Amino acid sequence: MKTEDILARVRYDLPETGKIVVGLSGGADSVLLTYLLVQKYGAERLLAVHVHHGIRGAEADRDAEFVQDYCKALKLHCQVIYKDIPALAAVSGEGVEECARRVRYACFAEEAGGNGCIATAHNADDNAETLLLNLTRGMGPHGAGGIPPRRGRIYRPILNISRAEVEHLCKVYQLDYVTDSTNLTVDYTRNKLRHSVLPVLKDVNPQMTQATSRFAESMRLQNEFVFSCANELLCKAKTPYGYDLKILRSAHEAVLRAALELLLSSYGRLSYEHICRAASCVFMGGSLSLPGDIVLEAKQDTLTVRKNREIKDRNVFSVPLRAGENVLPNGKTLFVKKKIPEKEEIDRKVHNLLFQNFSDCDKITNVPRVRTRRAGDVFRPAGRGVTKSVKKILNELRIPAAARNRLLLLEKDGEIIWIEAVGAAEGYAAKPNFPALELTVTDTAGITRI
Repeated sequence: MKTEDILARVRYDLPETGKIVVGLSGGADSVLLTYLLVQKYGAERLLAVHVHHGIRGAEADRDAEFVQDYCKALKLHCQVIYKDIPALAAVSGEGVEECARRVRYACFAEEAGGNGCIATAHNADDNAETLLLNLTRGMGPHGAGGIPPRRGRIYRPILNISRAEVEHLCKVYQLDYVTDSTNLTVDYTRNKLRHSVLPVLKDVNPQMTQATSRFAESMRLQNEFVFSCANELLCKAKTPYGYDLKILRSAHEAVLRAALELLLSSYGRLSYEHICRAASCVFMGGSLSLPGDIVLEAKQDTLTVRKNREIKDRNVFSVPLRAGENVLPNGKTLFVKKKIPEKEEIDRKVHNLLFQNFSDCDKITNVPRVRTRRAGDVFRPAGRGVTKSVKKILNELRIPAAARNRLLLLEKDGEIIWIEAVGAAEGYAAKPNFPALELTVTDTAGITRI
């Protein structure tokens, strides 16, 4: 092995300033990473964080002591954090491995503060193991990207170096390290791959870890492009009530699936199989129930997403309107802002400007009530000279049924004077250069009406 060739693959792309928190377990990977970062960025910028998981008894105590001694030799600040992972996992319902990982990253983030970054010691073998795990679980293109070299403020400088190369550099720099005995067993899924599968693949191709790193990098780049297209698709398809099905159906299926993954990620973690089923729902229409009580509906030219167990009472309310922010029971927020609009602005925001033809604007702001629709509601839209049922107006506007019970109405003295997505009533439409209220609705689903 040529030391220079190995070192050329270390990524020194961390921020130029600010604290660097390095996860230091005491194993070869983290010991080498800490050494390299001290040489590159200086000990004064670094904080080594070791999380004692409360799992391996005396061996874990040994690791913590080793880490502290190692940091002293490097004149590096060190923080040892003690956590009872088995107890925390029992409370959260997670597996021990999953809980330990979550707690570790939470500790790193807390120590990094608002402006620091985090460096972890994942290597090319870890990446290969992750790819194989993702393959066995049937993950989509996202999983084929393996471990990213950077995610947010988390950096992985030695991701392109194999475990054998890490141990080689430890010998070159005369770095001692400890070995976690649990890594030598096959009790965990990752260890089974490490000890039983990877050796066979390396017999087939001794450069297997480098090959998987190249593959993962190629897939990450393709995924970045596809997901950027997916973002653009969602922005283009967005409507006040959901997403335009015609626009979604016109996209390449890979982009559509990525868009659905982005859209549904805020509701919970779904498998690639579920994303594919969601894409089929978009093309075929109808409804689809997904894990986490998520319901996808592709009806009336609109795609909507909602929680199946939404409490119906949240969509039945009547509360006083206030100036500024009105947080409402159905998850929407109505912002009320006084202004004197010009004609061009009225033309642009005709549905959102309510004429205020009263002298005491503050008083009037508090009189109307914000509510949802009721059976028998009628409305006289500004400029149309007719009075119709709200149901008929919403039908004419092709507002999806799933969105109707959540639409906001303003009522004053028993009269509906404004409906979200419809506009003001006769006598309440905004006029140029007269005081008005600008109404903006935002939704927890990310839909904004301006």
